[in-house]
Amino acid sequence: MQTNLRKTLDASYTRLKHMQPSPTAFAGNYALCLGMIMGGQTCKGMSVQEAESERAYLAMLAALYEIQLAMPRNLSKR
Repeated sequence: MQTNLRKTLDASYTRLKHMQPSPTAFAGNYALCLGMIMGGQTCKGMSVQEAESERAYLAMLAALYEIQLAMPRNLSKR
């Protein structure tokens, strides 16, 4: 994978993991990451296998976000 693409994806993933954005903000960041992955694969910045791995990681982050939304606030602060 190209170095700049890796750095950009890592920065975007960090935002998704560590921020408590609204569902709308999360969806925007998710779409940005997915667009980078799809564009990176299309432009040969990453291999098909790398793109598959990145999409799986992004899906995992989305699942974790949905779990956080479902948790009562008092449990998430423990």
